[in-house]
Amino acid sequence: MKKNILLGILTMLIMVGFINCWQAMQSKSRAGLLRLKLGMTKEEVLRIMKKPVLNEAYKTEKGTELVILFFYTNRMWADGNTTRDECTPVVLEDGKVIGWGNEFYRLKVEVIIKKVARKSEITVPRRNDKEMVLRLS
Repeated sequence: MKKNILLGILTMLIMVGFINCWQAMQSKSRAGLLRLKLGMTKEEVLRIMKKPVLNEAYKTEKGTELVILFFYTNRMWADGNTTRDECTPVVLEDGKVIGWGNEFYRLKVEVIIKKVARKSEITVPRRNDKEMVLRLS
């Protein structure tokens, strides 16, 4: 009985520590967003925001490189997974910040991605930093 109670208390303490860790990450990311400026380099963004939890990269029709870094800012699900809807995107074009936030991503980036997808080929980033080329017919 004592063993079960101690195990239960230990489990709760671990869970509380895990939740506090995610809350701290959210707070730091939100504070970092306030320090971002248009035109910053990727290195400057990473110095402020630290490591992104997700990222995407695309070549635009104009041949520029579009990189989207997703930072954890808003816990929505207590499932242990980090999804895009829990993140704020920071968008870089040719290595410079051109905007951030979900609304900017929706209005600017999704339009560019759709234009690229209309071509016969699209390059899709993968988690292991390798690219996969899809040929559309």
